[in-house]
Amino acid sequence: MERRANANMVHERTFINQQPKPAPMISASATVYCPICTHTVPAEVLSRGRQVWVRPDQKCPRCSASLAPGKVLSLNRAA
Repeated sequence: MERRANANMVHERTFINQQPKPAPMISASATVYCPICTHTVPAEVLSRGRQVWVRPDQKCPRCSASLAPGKVLSLNRAA
């Protein structure tokens, strides 16, 4: 019984040090909602896994407001 318990402990230790690899960061073009002028405009977005956000220092081409608080509406990417 004691030998089997030690075997399980060794098996558990091998998985403790393994960390999952982070998803790569992808830059793409998407449509973003501008909260100031209430239009959808094209912008560059960054995505990592399922998280998508507007690239910093983007300006709306219509009203020159910052797109940082804007919402990403559509991002076309292959499956």
